[in-house]
Amino acid sequence: MTQAMGRCAEEIRGCWLQSDSALKEGDTERANRAFGRVFELVDSFPAIEAADVRTLQLLGILTWVKVAAALEATGQDEEAREAQVQAFTMLDDMYGDEEQDAAAGTPAQDITEGLASEESVDLVGRLYLLCSKAGRKDSLRWGRCFMDLDLKVHGENPRSLN
Repeated sequence: MTQAMGRCAEEIRGCWLQSDSALKEGDTERANRAFGRVFELVDSFPAIEAADVRTLQLLGILTWVKVAAALEATGQDEEAREAQVQAFTMLDDMYGDEEQDAAAGTPAQDITEGLASEESVDLVGRLYLLCSKAGRKDSLRWGRCFMDLDLKVHGENPRSLN
């Protein structure tokens, strides 16, 4: 990941935190603005290197996972399912040709380098759970990715997945 991508990822993480704060306060408008800002950042980042492109794709996917969780928490189940479908569509676009590898349990490319944070651990864990519940072949990939990230962030004292 380039330094510019690292700064962009950190800004996206800040937007995730803003959305959490807004939702805790019941301010859905501010949460929506924070989510919108993430998608603006993803769409406008001039990714040239392949690693940056993969990182941007993953950040977009994780943001859709976050949107789905927020919608589900506010009782908007149909909208949450639509956000999940969006995340799955992006996953298929990102890894479509690697479906056999996913089924065999080959771990995801190390696209989480530089993304180790509490928020990323939570969202990759949620992605794993969504994939598992949907019976997707790539659930093993995301389970392993979650475990790797969790180990990076929490060391030998990993949190449990809710």
